[in-house]
Amino acid sequence: MKKTLTILAASVLAIGTAPAAIAQSSSSEVSKNGSCPTGFKASGSSCKSSSKVALPKVGSCPTGFKASGNYCVGGKGDYAEIRDGSCPSGTKTSGKYCVK
Repeated sequence: MKKTLTILAASVLAIGTAPAAIAQSSSSEVSKNGSCPTGFKASGSSCKSSSKVALPKVGSCPTGFKASGNYCVGGKGDYAEIRDGSCPSGTKTSGKYCVK
């Protein structure tokens, strides 16, 4: 029981602190959340691709990205990040995302 609680507490801590530490942006490797998106292959707890990028789907996908399960998928050169307030310089707003 104690081991289970320790693992659960560590998981909650990691989930609670991850968004503040790292902005969620499009990447060729994403955490597996259900099935991997189109063009990605499962690799442990991740989904990886050599020709596409993906990021978690929050509402509608940003311009240039297509929905695939719980993800938005774009080409290797596409970039998007989940918007947290204003978009950074060099990006523009596209729904709940910032895109280049």
